[in-house]
Amino acid sequence: MATKLRITGFPRGLYRSGAVSFLFLIVLPLFLSTHISAQSTPVATGKNAIGTLLVIRTDGIEERLQGEGSLRIFEGDVLKTETQGQGLIVFPNGIQVALNENTSLKILSRWEKTNGNTPILRMSQGEVWIKTGGGPKPVEVETPVAVASTREAELDLKVLPDGQSVLTTIEGLVEFGTAFGTCPIRTGSISYGERGKRCTKPAPTDAKSAIAWTSGLVK
Repeated sequence: MATKLRITGFPRGLYRSGAVSFLFLIVLPLFLSTHISAQSTPVATGKNAIGTLLVIRTDGIEERLQGEGSLRIFEGDVLKTETQGQGLIVFPNGIQVALNENTSLKILSRWEKTNGNTPILRMSQGEVWIKTGGGPKPVEVETPVAVASTREAELDLKVLPDGQSVLTTIEGLVEFGTAFGTCPIRTGSISYGERGKRCTKPAPTDAKSAIAWTSGLVK
């Protein structure tokens, strides 16, 4: 026969309130430790800025980098530059990303068992320069109409106000795709991604002129 254990000495309402408070005291530290842990390891570092590089955290807090420095960047952060502003961030594996003026992007990532962690830059507007450097390192850029992915390349990607995306491959190979197909864009070539269309066939271009804007930022 089962025996029921009855706790006496506390009014029922107070006992329930105490149980809730006790549970709250257990759950809250766990929540806080998980939140802090998720924010404890930066995925990149802000290294240089002309004007101001604005970083908006997931909790809405804003931080700014002006000139050379070491500003931690976490997954989920939104990076922005304004007119005549530029910024440079570097990932731990050496991938460099420069933001031209009037650029906005969000830092994300995807983990796969075969490829490990892939940084993802979700651009809404502006222009970025990316250089992987020193061996294969996966990275992707998402725009409103296209995706550019590479493992070893130097590239420039511009998002126009209407969402049209312009990819210039400075060196290496970049897979540039829309919902209608993917085009391999090789060294010294340019391609356009538009809404509702396949990316254009690569055409020769003066690739170096496309990244002239990075000269004062990347050292």
